[in-house]
Amino acid sequence: MDNGQWTVIGGRSRWRRDVFSVVLLCALQCPAEPAAPACHAIVIAGQPGTPVHARRYRDWVQRFHAYLTTGAGVPAENITILSGDAEFADPIVSGRAESAHIATELADLAKTVGEQDQLIVVLIGHGSRASRTPKLLLPGRDLDVRALAGLLDAIPARNQVILNVTSSSGGAIASFAREGRVVVSATSPLENAEPVFCEFFLRGLETGRADIESALDAGVADGTTTLLEAFNWAARETPSWIRRIKKAGSDESWAVTGRESVELFRKLYVADDGTAGARQLGPATDASVDDPDVPFTTPKELARELGGVRIIAEHAMLEDSGQELGVAPVRAGRFEPLAGRVAGEPGALARRVVLGRTELSE
Repeated sequence: MDNGQWTVIGGRSRWRRDVFSVVLLCALQCPAEPAAPACHAIVIAGQPGTPVHARRYRDWVQRFHAYLTTGAGVPAENITILSGDAEFADPIVSGRAESAHIATELADLAKTVGEQDQLIVVLIGHGSRASRTPKLLLPGRDLDVRALAGLLDAIPARNQVILNVTSSSGGAIASFAREGRVVVSATSPLENAEPVFCEFFLRGLETGRADIESALDAGVADGTTTLLEAFNWAARETPSWIRRIKKAGSDESWAVTGRESVELFRKLYVADDGTAGARQLGPATDASVDDPDVPFTTPKELARELGGVRIIAEHAMLEDSGQELGVAPVRAGRFEPLAGRVAGEPGALARRVVLGRTELSE
């Protein structure tokens, strides 16, 4: 029966076609609710080189993915992992870290990431500045950081973090510097060391120690680790660990002092004899004591006692004011943590950034 408003079919009432059309038209014309701000991350791991480097890079990639998804709450579908390691078989890897593929992925992000979103970029692997232009070593054509910076500049997210833990990473600071972006590098511009800063940066986040032990310097012990807290903690722990290592002979044998330091050395370097990139622990290694406090420089009066200690050849830097000049907390043999308590000071933006949070903290 048609009463002008309803059509009854098989005992059920349905809106007449004209009423349905009005509803459909409204649905098409009414704007959809804007998507909530989200965090997006891309991890790019270059060509590994030796088996020891490959082991280390795989571990860091997996731990970044685990921390971002569980610790920082970033949806797994918002994380892209690209690796130049052909033997790295893990479901988290989205594709090969090749220049063309990286450019495509970043171009896609430029279309999907909004101004209110957070973008995290992690660069892992071997860097080079042989041609005066820092590059990330990849299978095929290496990635020029200036080209990478241009691709990142096209992504509209105002909250951007670049964690460059490659060798020669300090030379890329000037290319990456931009207002609203925090740039962390494992080395200073003139250093070409094989950095281990990433290990400590991850440990500080994973254990929460960066939040607790960086309190007052870069924030408060409140259960939330800011980017500045993680940076300061890793920037201090890295040279401290390096100075606990001494050359123990003419071969690749090293003496390490301290429980955690020995455990870390085994993890980062020790492998079967003959493995490229491996180092071995010498008989003078002492894992029975707590990790000692060590000076970052060698006073003349201690030169003989400390002979053979490793030189600190990686000074982590941070840039977060768009000035193209990073700042290292360890300088002239002293650790001076960045505080960033006043706007414009080094660390002021990083103090308000938390990985996985789109908004800046107060």
